[in-house]
Amino acid sequence: MSVVTWIIRGMSSPIDLLAEQAGALAELIRGMVSAGADSTLDELLSGAKDSTVLDLAARLGQIAKLTDAAAVRVAGEVAKRSDRALAEPLAKRLGEKSATHVLAHTADVSPTRAADWCRVGEQLHARTALTGEPLPSLRPVVADAVDRGLIGLDATRVILDALRAVDPFLSLDDLHSLETSLVDQAQLLGLLDLTKLCRSLPDILNPDGIEPREEQMRELRSMTVSTKRNGMIRAVIESDPESWGFIGTALDARVAPRRPVAFVDADELDNPDQAAADTRTLAQRRHDALVSMARDSLSSDTGDMSGTPVTMLVTVSHETLVSGIGSATIFGIDEPISATTARRLACDANIIPVVLGGDSQPLDLGTGRRLFTLAQRQAMAIRDGGCVWPGCDEPPSRCQAAHITPWHEGGPTDLTNGALLCPFHHRRFDLDGWTLEVHGPERYLIPPIWVDAARTPRRIITPRLAA
Repeated sequence: MSVVTWIIRGMSSPIDLLAEQAGALAELIRGMVSAGADSTLDELLSGAKDSTVLDLAARLGQIAKLTDAAAVRVAGEVAKRSDRALAEPLAKRLGEKSATHVLAHTADVSPTRAADWCRVGEQLHARTALTGEPLPSLRPVVADAVDRGLIGLDATRVILDALRAVDPFLSLDDLHSLETSLVDQAQLLGLLDLTKLCRSLPDILNPDGIEPREEQMRELRSMTVSTKRNGMIRAVIESDPESWGFIGTALDARVAPRRPVAFVDADELDNPDQAAADTRTLAQRRHDALVSMARDSLSSDTGDMSGTPVTMLVTVSHETLVSGIGSATIFGIDEPISATTARRLACDANIIPVVLGGDSQPLDLGTGRRLFTLAQRQAMAIRDGGCVWPGCDEPPSRCQAAHITPWHEGGPTDLTNGALLCPFHHRRFDLDGWTLEVHGPERYLIPPIWVDAARTPRRIITPRLAA
């Protein structure tokens, strides 16, 4: 039986339809159970026909729509009884802040879901005239479709938002026609396509065009920064489309960069190295891309901060810098960093370690001898072609010139002791205990024993032209 045949036009209450669909679902499950009385639901489903499984999914989806429809009606009534204009609002009598909180606690659902119920319920709830006469819902077509389970809660919210946005530009008749059309489209389109359609309506119907909405979004742009209890820095960005065009394109370029082709052996393609694999999530890669953009900005910024070129200052005691044990601090950030991280940051010319004596007075602002020269970096760029980590495709411009034998352990600042590593793999190289060995013209990354008990060398594949 199709979903359409479930809808009984004569029934106006979602409760009636919900009861009918729940009964039909129960009958279907009883039929399955009779075929295997001692089986679990998983066992019943695994042995069921495709048509039976899909029928169950369709019925459950319809029940979910009707459950939300009933919840929306209940939420509308709770919101009505919690109106602050009343002498004793329901929410106040229950000690709750709002109707949303009443529903969240009473129905044991998330505040977000309760808020959606209330938001839709208030717009679809029947109204009362000043004379006390009952009036239909402000959106009668949407209300009827929700009650009959024709559209779900998410689609309803999208349609109501669109109608509210275009209300100032349309007559009552045109608005009613649009409401009917959107309800029809919601039954044909997926939620994503319906959302795109509804978002385009204000730009199409607003006689002033898209510019006013663009300006409104620009006014709403923001970036908030806060420090969480665990020391993590939380940044939340809300961007208008134009601004995000720059940010998003730059992030995408770094999350999925392209660099010259490296020719690898067939066995390396058939047996990818899991120990050297990049296991970062997409969210982590985006974060690292943003850090990379900030590094580039600092390296090219000619502005001043307190009369000096823009830099990131890392304060660290002399004892900590020598021993590698202890902590350091990035100027302006309360959460400390490890001495190992401070040493790694010292590889960037635009990041200066401020070495402090016992009395916390600056002894030194770093030394240029630890840094590879521009000519050395250019030679590494030609030799390495980018990050030397197997499988990494970060180009030379986004890599750091890393010391193979650390500078603070006496490693020289020359080409034989240097290699290009992106910030992520530079961190892995230093912290995980990887080493790099040279055997004639070939170079190999050697993993630590806890990554690979056999410490199998990973040959560094550099881009080269075909002969």
